[in-house]
Amino acid sequence: MSVIETAALGLVWFGVAVTGVIASICLYNPTAGLAKLNHELDQLPNVMLGRYIAIFGFSFFAAYYADFIVLIAWLTTAGFMALFDAALYARQNKPYGTHLAAGILTVIAIILIVAAIFSNGSL
Repeated sequence: MSVIETAALGLVWFGVAVTGVIASICLYNPTAGLAKLNHELDQLPNVMLGRYIAIFGFSFFAAYYADFIVLIAWLTTAGFMALFDAALYARQNKPYGTHLAAGILTVIAIILIVAAIFSNGSL
């Protein structure tokens, strides 16, 4: 691996570490964590819009790139988000069906991708 590749990968791992710290700050008290991270709760709908645009962009990239390993990783991430939200809403007796359906569909897609990988011998 070249020095430039090592530096780039080092920055990526730094980003992973920062994201882990952010998640840990919010883990036990999301409201306090968001405040500590200078997020304003009244801006949450706008923040989520940015997140959904980013999710769409990465979903488009992953689908276009069509690498099964990337797709499994992305669908696992997206499925976790959907099922996590479904569990949150279900515990609050709020509608959660669309989130649950999205989570179930990602699991089905992952199963199909794994089957495709084994059927074409690419793993």
